[in-house]
Amino acid sequence: MKWNVVLAFVVFVVAAISPMNPATTWTSPNSDQESGAPAAYAGPDQLVGARRAAGEAAAQASFLVQGTQKLVDGTEQLKDGSGELVDGIQAARDGADQLSKGMVELQNGTGALADGATRLADSVDGAVGQVVGFDAVRGQVLSAIDATLRSTKNSRDPQVVDLRGQLESLRSQVETAELPADIEAQLNELKTGSRELANQLSVPGYAYHDGIYSATNGARDLANGLNEMNGRVGEATGGIDELVDGVGKIDDMANTTKDRISDVQRALPAPAPVAAGSGEEANAPSSALAPLAAMLVSALAVIAGVALALAAYAARGRNRWLTLGVGTAFITAAGLILVSILGTSLSPLALAISGLALALVTLASAGFTWIVRASFGRTGGTAVAGIFGLLQMAVVGWVWSTAATGNVDLLWRTASSALPMHWSTAAISAAGNQGSATAMWTGLALSAFLALLGGAAVAMSARTVDDVEYEEYYEDYADDLDEEAPTEVATAVEAPAPAPAPRRARGSRLGRE
Repeated sequence: MKWNVVLAFVVFVVAAISPMNPATTWTSPNSDQESGAPAAYAGPDQLVGARRAAGEAAAQASFLVQGTQKLVDGTEQLKDGSGELVDGIQAARDGADQLSKGMVELQNGTGALADGATRLADSVDGAVGQVVGFDAVRGQVLSAIDATLRSTKNSRDPQVVDLRGQLESLRSQVETAELPADIEAQLNELKTGSRELANQLSVPGYAYHDGIYSATNGARDLANGLNEMNGRVGEATGGIDELVDGVGKIDDMANTTKDRISDVQRALPAPAPVAAGSGEEANAPSSALAPLAAMLVSALAVIAGVALALAAYAARGRNRWLTLGVGTAFITAAGLILVSILGTSLSPLALAISGLALALVTLASAGFTWIVRASFGRTGGTAVAGIFGLLQMAVVGWVWSTAATGNVDLLWRTASSALPMHWSTAAISAAGNQGSATAMWTGLALSAFLALLGGAAVAMSARTVDDVEYEEYYEDYADDLDEEAPTEVATAVEAPAPAPAPRRARGSRLGRE
């Protein structure tokens, strides 16, 4: 039977992660507002205004939380952007410093270049002047040669004659030594350009000279401004950090406010059920059942299921199934009476589902008791089943009573969801309050599966209570015979006839033998 225990444990684990949050069993799936558990009302509902105000406050708190979240996201982006801005300004400041130093060096180089350009311009002026005066010098030379030739025309002195020949040769060379026609214009342009270059490099008022000095001053001012801006940005970054911290606190306060309003909504009982078209509160349900009432009825069914299993274990043969069936029907009927009394305007469908849940949890509790008794023996199994029932009442009762007016930690909700008493409570509460269909059908399915496991354990029991009683009786009877008969003859004479065996249940081991 150990495999039954393993399967039951698997069912508990699956149930622990199933969607059976207590709050969903009395909250409509289409409602976006939280509320407390339904309560018993004696007269008109006096909390309509408070409930409406809490709902409006919850809606405003939701908008506030959305706004503060956007504000948090925006300040985070601003913080990230400020970091990039600081890095960019730092890089710009470094570049401006390098530009300022480079412009100072360029200004110094321009001054040195200006000196050379001035000397070049002066040299070009002298050279061009000489070249331009070459024609005048050539004319003077030709005139001097012509005058000398005329004065020595009649001389017969051989030396003079030889000199005249040299002068005539020189004159022909001087006549051919003539500058091109456009050379003077080109030389003048060279003279003008070299002087313009020297002036641009060295004389204030010229564009290049003034531009270099202005650019140098601008680069220096830019570097100084970026250095000052870098310091200011550092201060601004500190302010942005404080802004981010402040916005985070505002967002925390908004979320806290929303949580507190949710706590207020959970503390307010759900609207009292009203008839359709009565003009009462729009969100009021047509039926209601206090979850604590569903929990108490489920607790009675669970404990009654343990007692039912013990009674069935003591029965014989088919009487076991009869005991289980009649007992389950009785417990279900009693539970339904309590549900109908404690509920308000419950529909026949809600009562039918509640009855099914009570029947299944009774069978599940009885089946689990049978499983542990078959696995751990009469005494041990009974103790385990009893302790498990009390544990369910403690854990499930505390979780549901707390969830009726507040929030329950996930760990406790998970522990409660693993217990059969929680399954039936969720199903009955969801049926009576028109709550989550998922929680309702999950609770019914888990109870049915555990009940089937228990039924399989009953059906597959090969060693019944009758077998154990008969074997104990037979062993005691054989021991008595051994002690009372001294010899085989005396035993044959004096021994009473064997007692007839008790009637065996169909399918028992001794009957088969």
